[in-house]
Amino acid sequence: MNPIRSALYAKLSSAEIITSQLSSAGAIYHGQAPPTARYPYLLFHKQAGTKAYAFGAPAFKREIWLVKAVDRNTTSNLAEAISGACDAMLDGGSLTVSGKTLADLRHVGDVDYLEDRGDQQFRHHGATWRIVLS
Repeated sequence: MNPIRSALYAKLSSAEIITSQLSSAGAIYHGQAPPTARYPYLLFHKQAGTKAYAFGAPAFKREIWLVKAVDRNTTSNLAEAISGACDAMLDGGSLTVSGKTLADLRHVGDVDYLEDRGDQQFRHHGATWRIVLS
């Protein structure tokens, strides 16, 4: 398993400020929620990654990860609250990544959109995160 994925899941799933607002404490999914997932839930996945080299050796790795709340609702209030809790936990925070040293964890962009499917409205609120490891 990807060590950053493991570290992010551990951080998000251990934060009661986040899990108390989800449909269940386990409603945190990597990549895609299962068809049986109840709303609201948290979705996260890697979007990009680069390596930097210094003097021919790996110096650090930078990855961009998306973390967003998804809710089926007529308002964005709950999804925004969950996103805000994630922001409070992650931005400038710590992350324990196996075998690596965290150099930076920062909010780099917002995710905020509405998805209509028939008479259903799905609210997506979150952020992209820069994770730099050495």
